Amino acid sequence: MICPNCNSENNEGAKFCKKCGTPLNNKKMDHGTLINSMESEKSDNTTKIIIIALVIVALVLAGAFIYLQGFGNGNSQSSSDAANVSTAATPQSSSSTATPQSSSSSMRILSGSFSTGSAESDKTYASIYVGTQYSGQSVIVQIWYSRDGSTLNHGNMVPVTVHSDGYIQVSSADAYHYYPDTAKINLYDSNSKLLDSKTVYLSPTSGTQTFS
Repeated sequence: MICPNCNSENNEGAKFCKKCGTPLNNKKMDHGTLINSMESEKSDNTTKIIIIALVIVALVLAGAFIYLQGFGNGNSQSSSDAANVSTAATPQSSSSTATPQSSSSSMRILSGSFSTGSAESDKTYASIYVGTQYSGQSVIVQIWYSRDGSTLNHGNMVPVTVHSDGYIQVSSADAYHYYPDTAKINLYDSNSKLLDSKTVYLSPTSGTQTFS
């Protein structure tokens, strides 16, 4: 142990310098105090680091929680808005399709023509106009031909499709020995429900005759 006063070498554990008598335990105490101080400072620094780390972790967790809350609310709002839009749109869609104009239930015989040939082997052709809005719809047409009150045919029910121009074309099943003077048209839907009926009076001659 070195004396702080005279730098003399002393035995380890000596309390006083053997040369000048200076107490030697002061340096030991100072050294111990220094060590304790360093250890205390080190402990304080460690505590500060731990506190700072905990604060950072808390901030990160709080930010993540706020973000997730906002994201969840945004999705809920979007879903709610979508549901509201869908609900609001449904009545409009229903009202727009509730009474379609092209429904076969409103189909009517509007006009048309009959054509007969000059030979006994010629059939009679009917062209019936119902409107272009019914283009492509399937219907059934029955036409009774007569002359002077006598029926000329059997009134077959013929399934046909409305042409793109709104006309229905039907020919008689057989040729007649007499030109018809009357044609009664029955128009049915594809389920054989009667939609309209019209009687057309013709001139008993060959050629094309129109009606409305």
